[in-house]
Amino acid sequence: MAVLIAGDLRFCQYGGRMVDCANARGRQVTLRHVESNMTSNAEYIILVVGSYGAYFRLTKDEVDRRFPCIIVYTPDPVPEEDTISFVRKMKEELDLPVLAIAESSPRSVKNFSLFVAGGCDIKWLGLRPSDVVELKMHPRCMRPMNSRDLKLAQRLLEKDAVVKQRPEWVEELKKMVETRSKVEVEALSPLGWSFLSNVYFPDKMVAQDWI
Repeated sequence: MAVLIAGDLRFCQYGGRMVDCANARGRQVTLRHVESNMTSNAEYIILVVGSYGAYFRLTKDEVDRRFPCIIVYTPDPVPEEDTISFVRKMKEELDLPVLAIAESSPRSVKNFSLFVAGGCDIKWLGLRPSDVVELKMHPRCMRPMNSRDLKLAQRLLEKDAVVKQRPEWVEELKKMVETRSKVEVEALSPLGWSFLSNVYFPDKMVAQDWI
């Protein structure tokens, strides 16, 4: 499994080769090749789960250079053990908070729960149902949840130990169930192609708005 990384991160691969992700932007990293010795001057790890569009926009607009962060994109529909272990290693070795970006859906919350259960505590930065309300997004930006989405939301609310310990996540999930809708991060683009990287993300970072 591989992830894409941009930002101030250096690490050693097996064989002793040093990789600098600040110079090789959008570098694809094969997880089994990562050894250790991670160094960084960043203050945050931004984990983008399953949304290449969000990763592309954040890196294209160089938010990792405007904010002291490392941006990690994982394409996994469901995060694999290697991915969770890699993010946990980054968090532990660099002693940095992990802030997660993904679409507003029950599946995203389930994926966040898997990271936490795997020992990588993360905070949900967005996109959250409450953001959809605050931004007054047009209904056309939303997609209806199907029966599987609704069943997953109910299971998370009733049985997921991680979610039940995070009341803010519970409230956001309840909003999803009430509206019966999910929203992709790319739905922010009608507000401006760089709205995610020039408005939404900076506002969140300044306000420290994550849960």
